Amino acid sequence: MLKILRIFYRYNLRYPYAFVAGAIILVLSRVAANAATYQFRFLVDSLQPFSIDLLVQALGVYIAIRVANVILETIADTVNDIYFINSARDVRTDIFAHLHKLDYAYHATKRSGSLISAMKRGDSAFFSMNIEINRNLVRLFINFIIVSAIFWTLNPKMLAVVVVIVFVNLLTTMWLVRRNISRRSVLNAEEDTLSGIIVDNMINYETVKYFAKEEQEVNRVKKQYKKWHKAVWGYANTFRMIDIVTGALSITGAGLVLLIALQETAAGGLSIGEFVVVTGFVTTFFPNLEDVVWRFREIAKHYSDLERYLGILDVPVEITETDKPAVLRNVTGAVSFNSVSFAYKGRDRVIHDIDLQIKPGETVALVGSSGAGKSTLTKLLMRFYDVISGSITIDGIDIRDMKKHDLRSLIGIVPQEPVLFNESIAYNIAYARDDASLEQVRAAAEIAHLDEFIMQLPEGYETEVGERGIKLSGGQKQRLAIARMFIEDPEIIIFDEATSQLDSESEKLIQNAFWKVSAGRTTIIIAHRLSTILRADRIIVLDNGSIAEQGTHAQLLERNGIYKRLWNIQQGEFINDLD
Repeated sequence: MLKILRIFYRYNLRYPYAFVAGAIILVLSRVAANAATYQFRFLVDSLQPFSIDLLVQALGVYIAIRVANVILETIADTVNDIYFINSARDVRTDIFAHLHKLDYAYHATKRSGSLISAMKRGDSAFFSMNIEINRNLVRLFINFIIVSAIFWTLNPKMLAVVVVIVFVNLLTTMWLVRRNISRRSVLNAEEDTLSGIIVDNMINYETVKYFAKEEQEVNRVKKQYKKWHKAVWGYANTFRMIDIVTGALSITGAGLVLLIALQETAAGGLSIGEFVVVTGFVTTFFPNLEDVVWRFREIAKHYSDLERYLGILDVPVEITETDKPAVLRNVTGAVSFNSVSFAYKGRDRVIHDIDLQIKPGETVALVGSSGAGKSTLTKLLMRFYDVISGSITIDGIDIRDMKKHDLRSLIGIVPQEPVLFNESIAYNIAYARDDASLEQVRAAAEIAHLDEFIMQLPEGYETEVGERGIKLSGGQKQRLAIARMFIEDPEIIIFDEATSQLDSESEKLIQNAFWKVSAGRTTIIIAHRLSTILRADRIIVLDNGSIAEQGTHAQLLERNGIYKRLWNIQQGEFINDLD
């Protein structure tokens, strides 16, 4: 818990003046609030013997203290909100930024729905934790100190009762709160799983409908809801036990203090005004004692919610950068794979000692069956993963010596399955280049043979494409991805079968545009359909993570090897390849 609190206060103390000023003003407001209650002693005592002057004076002081209390409370809340709001913003943006720093491997294995659920809870919990600890709990603690001091001056026996009741209450509460934290963690896990299933269904609703699995998915959610319901019930039952224990202790404490006060008043040890003060504090302090327990309970809940949320900051970035990164100037685009081997974590090697030199401006196609390692090589080039042996260089510079941003800015990619933002067409095309004008966007769209289609839409380039580009057809999404790559103007191009979803006419237009734009640029094509790579300078045939053959289309056909077999099987159609 201390680790979470250290991170929590590290963000709050980014605003030290607001933090300290808010605490001081909050203390003053609590002093004023309790002083107002104590002022009832003088109001009542002014009645015996009656003195109008003392009554008016005591009433005036009471009103002044109350007004001061209201003003101080308002100022304290305003000052505290400065660091409450800003620290919550800071941690949100830091976590979001850290998520983008995390490796491809992390994002490839996460469940988006579960992560979103945890982040949503964490966002709320961070702000609420500040309110509970630095506002509500501090108020209650100050009240306890002041009331204890007042009870000590009136009768030490009353203070002894308060101390014992508070001590027993806190011990019992902390024991139950620990159980509450563990049960909250179980509830959070079930809730994250449930959110993951729901979000996964929303993203893949087409697949659900294709296979008429609506009922199956509803039943799957119902099954998870049963687990969630069980976790909620266990979590809620802990609350009920806390309520019973704290309620009984508070009532007992209040009764004992009132008994002592009545005995002392009857014996003349307390004035009527002092008895009224004791009654006033008893009717507020002991319910506040129950409130302390509620606050601890809320803090325990927020702590459980913050564990995974702030834990995101502890996820290490494994693909790190050197302290003194190399800077490439006048990049030619020479790419070299030097004795490269690679294995995904916990699995066997998928790339075995590959040596491949790609000249500046050369177009190289990677061919092979599913699992041969084509896409893996491009991920290594993008440095989504690090090689386990060997090196990859661009213009003789090891990509591990470059900043990841600089490296990826050199490379333009058209993925096999483009994923788009739920924004406008113009936004998605210009995403690779912040300063792109509408004219440049349109020029890129024209190259990808998309402009005519876009201009027929009612909102043109401002048309939103829907979540993950669902409003566009597969071919339209891929052409948009081509336009996005073109506008980036990269030195190195990766085409992951960029025409696999286009009709024959569009494919021909795109290929003509592609060969025109790729002229003079280093280009790597991941081929799923051999008809797209006939004009490649060199074709690399991969088999089980190694280079089996290489050469031009004509040379490879003459060798009567793997490429010839693939060509014969395909006969110009698609290879059944999802690598």
